[in-house]
Amino acid sequence: MQKTLALSLLFLSLTGSSLGCSVVSGVKFTAYGFPDANGTPAYKCNGNRVVPTQPGDKTMLGDGSFNKPYAAAAAGGSIFKKCELLYMPLLKKYFRVQDDRSGCVSKQTDLYIVQANRDIGQSGCERQFGTFQYGHPLHEVIRSPGSGFQTNTQPLFANHKCFNKPSDGRVFPNRDGHVQCGSNGQEEFVAEDVDGSADDQDLPPNPTDDDPAARHKNMEPATSVVPEPAATRRAFKA
Repeated sequence: MQKTLALSLLFLSLTGSSLGCSVVSGVKFTAYGFPDANGTPAYKCNGNRVVPTQPGDKTMLGDGSFNKPYAAAAAGGSIFKKCELLYMPLLKKYFRVQDDRSGCVSKQTDLYIVQANRDIGQSGCERQFGTFQYGHPLHEVIRSPGSGFQTNTQPLFANHKCFNKPSDGRVFPNRDGHVQCGSNGQEEFVAEDVDGSADDQDLPPNPTDDDPAARHKNMEPATSVVPEPAATRRAFKA
């Protein structure tokens, strides 16, 4: 019995099981890159386990695949845990939380999308990804995703160009709100919006939304309270 259980657990880990997989709606996204956070993560991850950083450690960009996810940052009061693996249907990319940030609401992540030293167009691209509202003002995230979700490993910024429009083939608004956890680590696409009206909300501008460096250097936001979402109309329907 013990041998059978051990083999079952090994199989689940190797196949990227969706055990514990769930959908989170109404998530706000902003974006940052090097050198906003000096290129050094707040902590390192060994899978879902936090390990100490070492001198010379750098935040790795990744390609958005299950085995090489992008990095993401979250605040101390975030619903997302350190080293948690996430999947964003809107971008067809996996992310792992491995950095800290300040001045955000609990359902918000900062996506590490650029690994360049203030390349031409970099700052503008970070701001555009932090304010884009394709699909909805807020977005859907999959927690504890399996390995079978669709991925697009093309970069979101390259050669001074920001790929933040559906016509670029790297943003997929028709998937936002329509992807849920399937069986055997696979995704399930459904016609009906799985998260209802949660992503129809909007957030008032935050003073640090346009300043990635401020979010990652522990600077205090201009206001002491970050507003919670207020209802608004849906920005897009598939």
